[in-house]
Amino acid sequence: MRKPIYTLLIIVSASLILGRIAAVDRVDNQMLTNVRRAEIPKRLADKRERLETQGANPAAIDAEMERTRAALEREASLGSPMFCANDRSRWCAIRALVEPDKRVVREVQNADGSTRRVYVWYAIDNVQTEKGWDTIDMVKHKLPGDIKGDGYLYSSKPPLLVTLMAIPYYAIYHGSGGRLSLGNEQYLVVRVMIVLINLLPLIVSWVLLSRLVERFGTTDWGRIFTVAAFCFGTFASTFSVTINNHVPAYVCTVFAIYSAIRLLDGTRHRYRHAVSVGLFGSLLVACELPAALFAAAVVAYLLIRQTRVTAALTVPVCVAVAAAFLGTNYAAHHTVVPPYTFKGGETNWYSYTYEREGKVRQSYWDNPVGMDIGEESIRRYSFHSTVGHHGIFSLTPIWLLSFIGGACWSLGRRVGNVEQQRLLRDLVTLTIVLSVVIFVFYMRQGQGERNYGGVVSGLRWTFWLMPLWILMMIPASDMLSKYRVGRTSAYLCVAASCFSAAYPVWNPWTMPWLYNLLFYYGFSVI
Repeated sequence: MRKPIYTLLIIVSASLILGRIAAVDRVDNQMLTNVRRAEIPKRLADKRERLETQGANPAAIDAEMERTRAALEREASLGSPMFCANDRSRWCAIRALVEPDKRVVREVQNADGSTRRVYVWYAIDNVQTEKGWDTIDMVKHKLPGDIKGDGYLYSSKPPLLVTLMAIPYYAIYHGSGGRLSLGNEQYLVVRVMIVLINLLPLIVSWVLLSRLVERFGTTDWGRIFTVAAFCFGTFASTFSVTINNHVPAYVCTVFAIYSAIRLLDGTRHRYRHAVSVGLFGSLLVACELPAALFAAAVVAYLLIRQTRVTAALTVPVCVAVAAAFLGTNYAAHHTVVPPYTFKGGETNWYSYTYEREGKVRQSYWDNPVGMDIGEESIRRYSFHSTVGHHGIFSLTPIWLLSFIGGACWSLGRRVGNVEQQRLLRDLVTLTIVLSVVIFVFYMRQGQGERNYGGVVSGLRWTFWLMPLWILMMIPASDMLSKYRVGRTSAYLCVAASCFSAAYPVWNPWTMPWLYNLLFYYGFSVI
């Protein structure tokens, strides 16, 4: 009976996300858009009157009215299915890769002194100048052999994920002969892309997580509670309506850990799972570089427990994905390291000038404001990242249950046979070590990087750890299911977590409710 309930929970959550995707828009601008559109008839009437007074030909007047109407409609529209500079940065790179007229061309000098014209792959100069396509998440640098100019603009995001995201857009764009593009059918294309990139993989990851919950759980209530918690109570669903690296990272963590557990079982599909661990573990690193610790630990563990198949399949796949990561970086920037390694210092790709709308502009990162200035105090940053306005536990208290559950498994709570108990203890050890190391890593960053991830509804650099925390939640849910007080406490935790995940219903790139509450009552917040 439990499996139909899991299916129901997943379907309900996925349907809620699909509804949000279908309504994707910057609703904060909708009222101003409506006001501007309401003014169009009067502006058209005034222009027609002027043209008639000047004695213009009626046919010419009608043609001019149509051109003016179209221009005013474009000017009035402020809506967009893209939410902020972060996702626009990736969309810009996707357009630059796929649409021929958006590619940048440069002249390169040959050895004999002649020149040739070549594409500047990944450069977004021809995209970011369009209305609604501006972004601050970009870098600028020159390429070897440049004859003129001061360099090209690029998305500041590592290019491998952007390249993979460009594949479905390539099929949409060229399959429609260019009629369906991010330029002329933005809402339709963005929504279809988000379903393909975010929602469908997320659904599969939930199915796999529910299988692990079914396997490791011991009570009906605990299993159902855990599935409901990860369907509704985490920021994975919140961020599923916008392209980003965090939802793919979450999915990759699920696929990698599920495949690793199945590989350790010695199932008849172990070759497939060995490939899957290598593929998704290394793709996780491409999404979140600090996750290299997770990938290395999992592969090392498998090399000890399943040496031959891991060495023959998992390791080569990891090497192939690493080569793709370094290769796309080189194709874009003529260096194998990602752009954000060139922030500050003598070679600073984040300090530049560029032109938009006929004006020379300075990089935003030369004079960041607000949240991007960063938190001066490490203690204050640590507080707000755990139990403060961006807190892991204050916004989503279901993770308190995870660490209680980790203690249960570590102390020998009996689940399955001896081999399975060993696996669970090792999983808890890995999760705790990763959580502590990753947290300390981000707390020790420079002030400019201590910014809670910018204007964002949750501590987004922890999202890829959530599948591991979900698994640790299972024994706590089972334990609490036996007591009325325990169940009530769990209900309160999941209610608060669902509230935090649903609060930014239109746009995940907004401040958490707790931050807004503190700001409203006059507390000092960054």
